[in-house]
Amino acid sequence: MAQLRKTLLKRSWRLVALFLVGIGVLVSVSLGLAREGPGRHNDFTFARVAYNGGGGGFFRGFGRGRSQWNMDFPSADLNIIRALRDLTSLKINDPQYIELTDPELFEIPFLYILEVGSLQFDQEEADGLREYLLRGGFMMVDDFHGTSEWNRWESQIKKVFPDRSIEEIPMDHPVFHCYYDFDKYPQIPGTRAIFSGRMYERDGKVPHCRGIFDDQRRLMVLINWNTDIGDGWEEAVSYYYPREWAETAYRLGVNYAVYSMTH
Repeated sequence: MAQLRKTLLKRSWRLVALFLVGIGVLVSVSLGLAREGPGRHNDFTFARVAYNGGGGGFFRGFGRGRSQWNMDFPSADLNIIRALRDLTSLKINDPQYIELTDPELFEIPFLYILEVGSLQFDQEEADGLREYLLRGGFMMVDDFHGTSEWNRWESQIKKVFPDRSIEEIPMDHPVFHCYYDFDKYPQIPGTRAIFSGRMYERDGKVPHCRGIFDDQRRLMVLINWNTDIGDGWEEAVSYYYPREWAETAYRLGVNYAVYSMTH
């Protein structure tokens, strides 16, 4: 299984040395457009999951039905990728999006999925995601809020792993200390919350970081609930978005990427 995982996910980049630069660089990245074409020829790819589901993101999900998978795309993805380029010696591809049924899924080491309170996996998608994760893949879940959205997400991820529990991730877990140190899990407010004068959306007052682990206790699915890390990435250059939350969002994103590369 270890060799299969190494082959399918091309994990030669695991041993790349990382180096630190000032955090100020992280909040001064500029926006732009991704290069055309797949561009998956470099060491590391951060790819957003394109899924079917409810809601109505712009252009209705680029042909994927009425879904919100493309919220904040591509600016949030560009910003965190540029931060990772500044922080590491990795050659990182431009933002990508991919369907869970795409054969190229196994070339992607890091998946990002958000607004999961409205998604609906079909069986082919659930089977593809399960195989990807068990072979060594990593998926970050973000930007869903409140009890009803949690219940919807839980019902869908149970299609993927009906026999695995969702666990609260303790603050001494390596994901919180592999690059930056966190002693408390932060709540990153989205712009909707900022403009309403509060930190949370719906009834999601308390942020949670939960996960699903494989048999070797490797974190496969990292679930950020009642928080909006992607908005922190996207709005880093916006005058109205608090700098402290943008910096915190970047630090979390860097930790998550480093964890995925080293475990």
